[in-house]
Amino acid sequence: MEIFQSFYYSTIAYRQKEIEYTLNKNLNNDVVKYIHLFIEDNDYVLFNKSIFITHDNYNKIKLVNFKGQPTYKDLFTYCSKLINTICCICNSDIEFRIEQNDIRLLDNLYNKKLIYFLTRHEHDMSCPLIKKFGGSHDAFIFHSNMLQCNLNNTDLSFINYIQNTSGIEAILTLFFIEHLNYNILNPCYQIKLIHHHSSRVRLWNKTQTGKRIIGYTSLKPLNLKHGVHNKHMIYPIKL
Repeated sequence: MEIFQSFYYSTIAYRQKEIEYTLNKNLNNDVVKYIHLFIEDNDYVLFNKSIFITHDNYNKIKLVNFKGQPTYKDLFTYCSKLINTICCICNSDIEFRIEQNDIRLLDNLYNKKLIYFLTRHEHDMSCPLIKKFGGSHDAFIFHSNMLQCNLNNTDLSFINYIQNTSGIEAILTLFFIEHLNYNILNPCYQIKLIHHHSSRVRLWNKTQTGKRIIGYTSLKPLNLKHGVHNKHMIYPIKL
């Protein structure tokens, strides 16, 4: 499996430690073959002077010099150009874990219109978002070949938002179910995402949407001024 995420240098030292800790954990994961880091010019220079260039698994890192933070349109388009790859798009503070006997869940994605939308565990292994599920997902795992086949002549403007946009999971759910006719599963009890974010430092996308949400997930529409309603609840399951 290959991971795709942004990398940046935070002005908050504790937050930066979380980002680097997460990258280190994923680099040391035998299931992860490569990590594609979308990184801007200034951060690119800093990264090439960092301790990661001496990391034992530095050969797993593929730096993607990119202007600004990539949108989901950028990320899914990039992944669709890869050949026969299990791809995992996630945030920079998400550590991936899976037991050996559950590797079959990744193999099950090959040549299928199936994608995993995974709900996270917190850094202390608590899982409030799983116990009280409301449509939150922090990683998306799929087969590159199938995505390529299904993105041909598809308008991706619907998902042209950066990862931190509030309500983006609802938009992505609608896109994959109603635009691409994918089946979505959430086996987050077996494929675990560890959210390393105890610093509470948050970067929200205010340039595209202001403070409003772009979508929300609920069984019935809510009386909200903003946000597209997504009725599809992708509940946590075991496979």
